[in-house]
Amino acid sequence: MIVRTALHFAPEPGDASRLVGRQVANAGFLKAYLEHAAPGEVPIHALPADFEQFRAAFPTGRTLRHLSAAQPRALMGAGGLFMPGPALAKRAWHRQILGRGRYSLSGVTHAMASTRAQDAVREMITAPMASWDALICTSEAIKTLVQSLAAEYVEALRPVTGGNPRFQPQLPVIPLGVDTAALAAIAEAPGRAFRTAHGIAEDGFVLLYLGRLSYHTKAHPIPLYRALSLLARRTGRAVTLIEAGWYYNPETEAAFDAAAKAIAPEISILKVDARDEAAKAAVLSAADAFISLVDNAQESFGITPVEAMAAGLPAVVSDWDGYRDTVVDGETGMRVPTLMPPPGAGYEYAWRHASGEHDYDVHMGLVAQHVAVDIPKTVEALAALAGAPAKAREMGEAAAKRAREIYDWRVIVKAYDALWQELAERRAFHSEEEGREVPQMADPFAVFAGFASETIRPPFSVRPVEDAEKLLDLLAVSPIAAMDRRSLDDGRALVAAMRQQGPMVMEQELSQAQIAEAARTFRALAWLLKMGVVEKV
Repeated sequence: MIVRTALHFAPEPGDASRLVGRQVANAGFLKAYLEHAAPGEVPIHALPADFEQFRAAFPTGRTLRHLSAAQPRALMGAGGLFMPGPALAKRAWHRQILGRGRYSLSGVTHAMASTRAQDAVREMITAPMASWDALICTSEAIKTLVQSLAAEYVEALRPVTGGNPRFQPQLPVIPLGVDTAALAAIAEAPGRAFRTAHGIAEDGFVLLYLGRLSYHTKAHPIPLYRALSLLARRTGRAVTLIEAGWYYNPETEAAFDAAAKAIAPEISILKVDARDEAAKAAVLSAADAFISLVDNAQESFGITPVEAMAAGLPAVVSDWDGYRDTVVDGETGMRVPTLMPPPGAGYEYAWRHASGEHDYDVHMGLVAQHVAVDIPKTVEALAALAGAPAKAREMGEAAAKRAREIYDWRVIVKAYDALWQELAERRAFHSEEEGREVPQMADPFAVFAGFASETIRPPFSVRPVEDAEKLLDLLAVSPIAAMDRRSLDDGRALVAAMRQQGPMVMEQELSQAQIAEAARTFRALAWLLKMGVVEKV
């Protein structure tokens, strides 16, 4: 039996042209899941308007089942809910009103350096999470980070709670994926045309950097420029760097240009906007090798080295976080050592960020400023590839094979489905667990009952005012009279009933269940009193 987990969807806020890895990865996963998951309908958890946007953005021949994100019970028939991020605690509280065993929760890590992402780990410790939930880590380094954060938060909370808090979700490692077939099919012709159009010599050595161009949230360019300058002097060959991506802002682009001119004037640097798929294919075809010396804690996986691998390029990357998982040193490329100050040297930066003196971008930039990528080792790695084209091609072929076997979306989607099946099996013995009231989902008329002078309770009796129908007509055209128009419609029906049967009277106490069944009637009565359509008898 296939366990279908509902995929949560909400449109990404902000400028769609300013792509970041999280957006690309989430969109890629949704498209790939619809294409490669086992046959059958796929439940989509979204607000009604967002569901229509999902169908437009991800056309598919599959049957999609809409589960309204505005209705907590909509998930009862699904095996689980998948969130495209780590914020699962709120969803766990929502689930609590139905019962923890009703379905599983899963989310995925992207950048885990932000306060919001790390808060998500802490919040899971104090939320009703379970062992049949999972936070999917995209790399081994991220899993280690989450385990460390969870352990530290547990110790910090222990004396506060007086108990033994636990981090309960599973932490499976499932990497991000790419369409390896499409990348492997990139032809040589666009690359040759690109090299010819830009006057690149036949024996020129072309390196490709693909991705966001930001010195404070991605990779500082000066170590790369320095390494390329030394490489050109060492080999005597023309070196071209293709910077394919988009700049954080115009000031960043100007800073990159100035640094390149000062540090590596002998290097030819070509700028390409790789958000255009044809341009991206051309530069992947034109390059001899891929390079990315990421030094930023915001980088959790790194999809661009995998794309380059799938396109058959050897990769020279920093030995950093997810890059350590993707690039096999000496086999599919080369990893360059990195170094940072010892623990204890960064408390000042941590406090400035926590106090709000530094925002997230500044904090990430300051940390990255003190992460050193080994420049001499970078030069050695690049010189080895430049001096042995046959070895470089062999590494590229090995890289493409590794991408197909590990990072193709077909493989990743199967891993997700297998995880969700495992979570369902863990949950099986708890599926009948009773739901419980939770504060943030509690009835507001119960939470704020003490604010009002009284509530609707016996003895209670109301009747329509003389011009009630005329007043209702005026209220019907007012844009501010009723946010929930059902109270207007229900109120009109109640007035009509009272005209025929006389005043509406509540003579005896009702149970909470009975009140819940008649909730719309009670809300309509309060609204009619609010608007002066009825009066107490």
